[in-house]
Amino acid sequence: MRTSGGLGPFDLVRRVLAARRGDVRAKEDLYHLRGVFRFVALFAATIGLPGALLAYYGIQGISAQQQAGAARVEQDAELAADAVGVQVEAVFRAFEDAALNRLKSGQSLHAGLGEMSDALRVVYRFDKDGSLAAPFVRDEAEGPDPERWRLSESWRAAATAEATGDFRKAAGLYRAFAERQSDPLARGDASFAEARALLRAGETRSADAALATVERAWSAARSPEGFRLGDLARLKRAEILLAHDSVAGEAALRALAESLLVEDWTLGQGGEPAVARRALDLVSSLAPRDVVARLRGRLEERAVQLYWAGELLDELDSLGAKGRLLRQEPGTFSYRATPSALWAMTWTDTDQYVFALERDALLGELRLLALRSVGNRGDVAVDIIDASDAPPTDVRVRRPFARAPSWSLVAYARNPVELKARQSDEVRQAIGIVAISVAMIVLGLLVSARLVRRELDAARLKSEFAANVSHELRSPITQIRLKAEALQLGLAETNEQRSRHYDVIVREAERLSRMVDNMLDFAAIERGQKRYNLRPGDLVVTVQNVVESARVAMEMRAKTIEENYPEDLPPVRHDADAVAQVLVNLLSNAAKYGGEAGWIGVTVRAAANEVLVEVSDRGIGIAPQELAAIFEQYYRSSDPNARRQKGTGIGLTIVKYIMEAHGGRVSLRSTLGVGTTFTLHFPQGD
Repeated sequence: MRTSGGLGPFDLVRRVLAARRGDVRAKEDLYHLRGVFRFVALFAATIGLPGALLAYYGIQGISAQQQAGAARVEQDAELAADAVGVQVEAVFRAFEDAALNRLKSGQSLHAGLGEMSDALRVVYRFDKDGSLAAPFVRDEAEGPDPERWRLSESWRAAATAEATGDFRKAAGLYRAFAERQSDPLARGDASFAEARALLRAGETRSADAALATVERAWSAARSPEGFRLGDLARLKRAEILLAHDSVAGEAALRALAESLLVEDWTLGQGGEPAVARRALDLVSSLAPRDVVARLRGRLEERAVQLYWAGELLDELDSLGAKGRLLRQEPGTFSYRATPSALWAMTWTDTDQYVFALERDALLGELRLLALRSVGNRGDVAVDIIDASDAPPTDVRVRRPFARAPSWSLVAYARNPVELKARQSDEVRQAIGIVAISVAMIVLGLLVSARLVRRELDAARLKSEFAANVSHELRSPITQIRLKAEALQLGLAETNEQRSRHYDVIVREAERLSRMVDNMLDFAAIERGQKRYNLRPGDLVVTVQNVVESARVAMEMRAKTIEENYPEDLPPVRHDADAVAQVLVNLLSNAAKYGGEAGWIGVTVRAAANEVLVEVSDRGIGIAPQELAAIFEQYYRSSDPNARRQKGTGIGLTIVKYIMEAHGGRVSLRSTLGVGTTFTLHFPQGD
């Protein structure tokens, strides 16, 4: 593109820059600006234009989004119902598979119910005759009536003697009462009471014999409190044995608990778990802890099942002939719902199993599953209800369960009244998203412009670095060449003149060597290839050697070095050559920027967990705004007094890198017109 006068846009830019920065600098800046313009054009083509199109079509789609809101609710309800239905089906399928796998593998269905379903409370097994076979049995006999004997005068006389502490008399009265009874329950109850009185009287042997008689003659009889007399007799005999022989007593109590855990308990009676719990309490400090814990776990599980089996017994009977329904194909399940449970039934070749799933627990599990599947946000909610629950308003989908027809899965609008307001909110949100997208594009442009500016600054610094390096190299080479030619041509006539020429050659050669070393080290640092050999050593000796080597050169420049070293400094791990390079750079800076005072201070001292090396001057100082950038590569101060001094801008960068490689750091404090102090922080230790 050209203007009417034949000048292109870049030519015009170059003329503007040349008027301010000169023709050479203008060409350099224009070279970098060409890359910037290319970047901006690429950004506009790949981000700016697509962003504008996205904003346009976003606004166009807002209206269509609002119109499709109602249809979306219907579709979401269908999808949510489908998703929850699949997961509910998976819950039932997992329960059925777990139960059938146990049946096929011969495992018990009465232990570890939570492994089949968290809502499973008890599993009944009916035999082929329709009788309840496991894990509990029905108490078909009528319970004992304690009024038939315990309210008699003779029983009350025995009980009064026992209550007043006359245990021998009580034992005799109980024995006489038992001998007069024809009812086996009354005889067994009196015989156990006799054994109890004898035990309290201290007649252990007689009590044990009486308990053995009870265990043998009336083992299955139940006391009016619901305990089997045989279980109570075994418990008391084990307690007697425990008092004389802890090993045998512990074994007897554990055997009692284990035998009770494998027997079929009687529905409506709580004596068996109570006796087993007492036996485990007595052996808890004697038997192995893991054995007791295992037995307690089995006991508590069976006790919970016994509770639920009793609670649900009437509902079980309502299903059919005491729970037994029509025969069905083995390996398949049928379901019935009652007020407290959902009943699952399956057949084997000979037996029927009835699973009681607690209604509230199962509904809670399925509702939580629905909530997790759909979440508590959005326009659609899913719930599981039964016939007794009032359905939510605005039901969009209702699907009865095949396994429990009185239960239904419903999907409904979470809040129909606010649906329209929600759609308006979505419109505003969409507009906000478009506005944010446009704002982000603008922000991207600003950030890109800043990055471009930084790149231009970096390119300028590199360009200045190259110019400074060229100047720095040319200066010592020129001095060396002039002095060498003067010596070669014999222009230095006296020994003193020749000596001064030699000193200049050596000094400038050392300066040249330091610059080359710095640049080589800086290049190695940038490549990540610089390594240091850290060894414990006397840091004071290293510092003194560097100061002594620099002293002659400093004195020739009218600089005085004041040293301050401590005694008994702890050893410091350091690379002597690298530390020497750091100190030479700092001393060189102090000499260049130290002003006319000519004073340079070098101090080594110990601090908390550190050894500090300080290099100070009383020169021009550093401006506060430049302190943060002073260690950046290629950085040169903008202070005219500092710019007059020669430098490459990499010396302090090398100092910072070397100190970090030593596990330390470098810090500085400076005041304009007062001076500067650089502090090297070395960690203590070997």
